[in-house]
Amino acid sequence: MSDLREVVKQSELFHGLTGASLDRVIRHLKRESFASDQVICREDDPGDSMYIIVSGRVSVLKTMAWGQRELRQSGPGEAVGEMALLTQEPRSATVKAVEPTECLRLDYEGMSTLLDEDSHFAQRLAKVVTKRLSALGRRTSDELLGAYRALMFALADLTDSRDPETGAHLERTRNYCALLAEKCTKDAHYSKLLRPGFIDEIYNVSPLHDIGKVAIPDAVLLKPARLTPEEYEVMKTHTTAGAAAFEKVLGQCDTELFRMAHRICLHHHEKWDGTGYPKRLAGDAIPVEARIMSMADVYDALLSKRVYKPSMSYEATREEIRRSAGTFFDPFMAGLMLENIGLFEEVHRKHADS
Repeated sequence: MSDLREVVKQSELFHGLTGASLDRVIRHLKRESFASDQVICREDDPGDSMYIIVSGRVSVLKTMAWGQRELRQSGPGEAVGEMALLTQEPRSATVKAVEPTECLRLDYEGMSTLLDEDSHFAQRLAKVVTKRLSALGRRTSDELLGAYRALMFALADLTDSRDPETGAHLERTRNYCALLAEKCTKDAHYSKLLRPGFIDEIYNVSPLHDIGKVAIPDAVLLKPARLTPEEYEVMKTHTTAGAAAFEKVLGQCDTELFRMAHRICLHHHEKWDGTGYPKRLAGDAIPVEARIMSMADVYDALLSKRVYKPSMSYEATREEIRRSAGTFFDPFMAGLMLENIGLFEEVHRKHADS
């Protein structure tokens, strides 16, 4: 195991992991041997595995009109195929053994299990993908952006999985956000606030709205009853904890996508009348993406059963949205949701809890 640790931790994906995390990774790796000139994986094949080279060398080849161009050669400790595995897109290149080569293969099932089980591994992947995305041009980064989106949802799901009652909450709320944002673009005032790409961005980052809950003690987060006032104060800190995490990300990669994620984490519990938290912002001072997230989050919570409350009916939920317009919610957005409530209810039914 110790020898394999030394090989595995040379790969950028696994560098810096704890010994326990490395051992967990190794348990999901399968040894495979390839003869000289043997193809390990082909361009356009499904991206169902990545390979860590233990010994030997491989050539990464791209098919061109005139034949195959060698992009690079990789040796021991290096990984190939990791981006295709994350994005589940067809492979962008062929990998062939230059000499007798031994590899460790990680398949999609193993990767998914590691993301679910090991937050350190998930965080390491997020850092690597962010670093590569920021270092490359737009044209080259499309594949990495797909990997980032997939990983971002996996990280959010890892956080959400600590609460067994949330079910398909992430999938529903991201769809509510995109739907409400799309309706906002039809209004002259709000369309000026929503830059090009806003709908895709909020769809992709909204699952991270509660990522700060990783900092909340289980005794509070998983309490099978309504929280005490003191416990509620602790729970409220998930907004600032999530924002603090993205402040660190922004220090490494300052992009509008991550700035949106920061604003959503920090402000999605603000209220239109200024009685929310953590900053007690009011009205238009609340970032528009946080107002959208707030509506999506509360709408889904109203329709969901919790240990301290039953689920509300569609009719009762519509009435609650109407009652809270102008106090809890942006009144214009609340009106838009009610005008299009059939579409929101369709999303809820489509992604109902198992």
